[in-house]
Amino acid sequence: MADWSFFKGIQDAGHFYRSLRGFGYSAAEMVDPDRRDIALAAGLKLLNMTCRNFPGLMNHAEQREQAIADMRNDIQAAAARGIGQLIILSGNRGGLDDATGQRNCISAIKAVAAEAERAGAVLTLEVFNRYDHPDYQADNSDFAFNVVRAVSSPAVRVLYDLYHMHRMGEDVATVVARNLQWIAHLHVAGSPNRDFPGNSQEMDYRHAVRTIHQAGYRGYWGMEFLPARPPLEELADAAKLFQSLAG
Repeated sequence: MADWSFFKGIQDAGHFYRSLRGFGYSAAEMVDPDRRDIALAAGLKLLNMTCRNFPGLMNHAEQREQAIADMRNDIQAAAARGIGQLIILSGNRGGLDDATGQRNCISAIKAVAAEAERAGAVLTLEVFNRYDHPDYQADNSDFAFNVVRAVSSPAVRVLYDLYHMHRMGEDVATVVARNLQWIAHLHVAGSPNRDFPGNSQEMDYRHAVRTIHQAGYRGYWGMEFLPARPPLEELADAAKLFQSLAG
């Protein structure tokens, strides 16, 4: 459950996180630092945090050192809080070709991969679509997987967002099933409106979940959609839906 998309208008954080635990959620993502202890007290794991260099710097060589410094600082911050994943971002193209962007990302990530391994943190390179994030460079799975394979570290993986990549025209179930070894985590939302991932949107999550589950994926399905109804209602429904699909 991505905290940013659901914790809106919530008055009682403790009740919110305890309710999630009751629905069957075991982790929360990108939790605001002021609420992390409350989420932990409710029995939720803090799955990840976003690197402070949002929307990313590492694909441009002139910003490489700042990107490396940010990742180093955040690797230690994540480890100190027991947060297992750090979301990293390619940065915007700004006229840069993909081959050069990939080389620069590989170079920056390689510089900190061993530190991440020692800290027990996994750097997860996230993919975005170009409609919500214009000019973002890692807007296709090939870019992200090429970077992660080249770095070749168990502490570097892809955060594959099914909503974003469906918007980019990918056959998401097939892509994920073929690349499980390079994926740390999945994000979920309906397409094209980033709404509840049910039967009223374009993507067939029944097929996607079953295909990916049958391929061997046993990681988190991170809910990162924008609720139209009260957040806890939709999160309860999402938990029931995905438990039934993967069961």
